[in-house]
Amino acid sequence: MSTDSANTTGDSSPATVPTPLAVRPRKHRLLLADDDRGIRESLGKLLRGVGYDVIEASHGGQVLEMVFNEPFDLLLLDLNMPEMDGWETLSHVTHLRPALPIVVITAQPNQRGWLSRGGAHALMEKPLDLPLLLKTLHELLSEQRPQVNAEEPTSRPRFRHLPPRRFTMDFAKQVRGWGIND
Repeated sequence: MSTDSANTTGDSSPATVPTPLAVRPRKHRLLLADDDRGIRESLGKLLRGVGYDVIEASHGGQVLEMVFNEPFDLLLLDLNMPEMDGWETLSHVTHLRPALPIVVITAQPNQRGWLSRGGAHALMEKPLDLPLLLKTLHELLSEQRPQVNAEEPTSRPRFRHLPPRRFTMDFAKQVRGWGIND
């Protein structure tokens, strides 16, 4: 009778070897800032469902605190928020983390001109085109970003204005159609 010191549980199935942390792909960490709880929850659930690690904030003050204290790969930022609106938040974040990609999501029309000077990488108007949002996030997160030296001024990467939607879509209905809000 031989004894197997590696398998002491008594079952005869081979032991599962965990994947080393260095081999596992790292989830991209997104900060989702919107004052509308329903949008945060629905969009957060969608983004988690496709593999992102999503942290939520409901106003600009929370965004600044989180960006200052935690690493993020991308910020999704609503413009119309209480306490500190998206414009002021955008200004502060671009100074705190100049290399952080920022996608502005807004229900306010005609913001393209302002945002191109404000440091955002993309603008998406609500209601959101979810496949286009996911494609944009993937593209922004796939780009090589230079390491930022705090002593050197940096220029922001080019601004991408995503064209306004030509049709209206119910955001909640679209998310339900994807089967993730069940």
